[in-house]
Amino acid sequence: MKRSLRFWILMLTTFTIVGIISSSLFSGYIVTKKSLIDVSLENNKVYSTKLAKMSDKVFKDMQENLESRKQDIIGNFEDETKLTAILDELLVNSKNFNSLSIIGSDGVAIATSPNIGIAGNKIDSEGVQEALRKKANIITSPYKAVTGRLLILVSTPLFDGKNNYIGMLNGTIYLQEDNFIRNILAEHFAEDGSYVYVVDKNGTLIYHPDGERIGESVKGNKVVQQLMQKKSGILEFKNLSSNHFLAGYTYIDTSNWGVVSQTPYASSLDKLSAIMWKIFLFSLPFAIIFYMVAYILSERLASPLKKLALYTMSSQNDRIDGNDLYIPVWYFEAKQLTETIISYRKRQEETVQEFKIRSLTDPLTGLKNRRYSEILFADLVSQNKLFSIIMLDIDHFKKVNDEFGHSAGDEVLKFIAEKMNSASRVGDVCTRLGGEEFAIILPNASLQQAFDVAEKLRQIVEEALPPTGKHITISSGVGEWRQNEETVNDLMHRVDMALYEAKASGRNKTIISTFK
Repeated sequence: MKRSLRFWILMLTTFTIVGIISSSLFSGYIVTKKSLIDVSLENNKVYSTKLAKMSDKVFKDMQENLESRKQDIIGNFEDETKLTAILDELLVNSKNFNSLSIIGSDGVAIATSPNIGIAGNKIDSEGVQEALRKKANIITSPYKAVTGRLLILVSTPLFDGKNNYIGMLNGTIYLQEDNFIRNILAEHFAEDGSYVYVVDKNGTLIYHPDGERIGESVKGNKVVQQLMQKKSGILEFKNLSSNHFLAGYTYIDTSNWGVVSQTPYASSLDKLSAIMWKIFLFSLPFAIIFYMVAYILSERLASPLKKLALYTMSSQNDRIDGNDLYIPVWYFEAKQLTETIISYRKRQEETVQEFKIRSLTDPLTGLKNRRYSEILFADLVSQNKLFSIIMLDIDHFKKVNDEFGHSAGDEVLKFIAEKMNSASRVGDVCTRLGGEEFAIILPNASLQQAFDVAEKLRQIVEEALPPTGKHITISSGVGEWRQNEETVNDLMHRVDMALYEAKASGRNKTIISTFK
């Protein structure tokens, strides 16, 4: 059983609707997923950069605070009481240090704030020994102090008036206690499982929401490896526990630390299902409406097409009985209509093209006619293109007709057309305006170029022997269109006047029309 056109329209409509919704959901899923991932990565990058800048500023402030009291400490280096007072004041003002200390060049603690009972003792901790060796501003890697605390040392060297190294001024940050790092990083910008951690140049955790992990080495982490290479950026990765994360990370030049802000991959896509469901719900009403409209229109579309197909079939036979109608294929309406329309269209196109060519061509000379020249002028003017025109006339053409007859005159006109084609440039258009009047339209030609063509044509005609066996001459007027200053009619008029002047002044001449 062959299905009707309406059936296939509805089937196509159904397939199209399902296909559009499916492709929309699929492409929406891909695009939305990528967008959510990109947004999460970018947010983490921005956040890590912000925290890094804040941390960097705090470190610089801490070093400036230490630097600002160096001279007071050097001036009172032998007075433990005054040194302790200076440290107490500095501790209150700086707010970022957990403790402060002054240690001599021999490694012996001179004063501390708060007083933790180590004054007079030699300090052999890793950070102090590093500062004694380098005698420069440093921020140490995490290490355990003599008190058993895990800390970082911010140290600045002390030199006396003779530039002799006498010791150091130290500020400490207790990593496992309240400190500025916790104040800045403790609360992430999102409540979706995202968190921030900080590592030093060796890949050791300086800060982590899980305080027990502080001091742990995580240099096997892909993000940490990037930070250890002093790089900043974004990364989708799995950590050492195979958890999938989207991270933004920023390297801090001042401290050689790295700040990582990361979000669980699954958390970043939490909104994906809801978004896809909304896309489907928004699409569904339109799909239903579209199908209902298609259902109503299908009958109206199919019925006239079927009648038209039957009509076109009947038009190919002298007589046809509707009861004997045979449908060879299921898409007979489209097939028959298409064949008929294509055949008709080809015939019409051929006819139209033939009429178009005839309407724009002079039948005698084969040149373009006046109507074509008007179309060409309109096109050149609309594009504001430079062009020139040559108008020419056969001198004493009436005598040719009188002496040799109109048939010979027609041959002379064909002769002039041939010479015009040979003298003109590629792209120039030769036209017959009527009678013995001709014109050459020269796009992108200056006045001088047009004059050269006109003179070349005049000489060719003068030297050549026409079909009558008697030499003839032509007179020409030449002009260049002045853009935005005259119309085509104005140009034609003044060139025609130049032609008239050429004929009036003895003929066989080319006169240039100047714009006044």
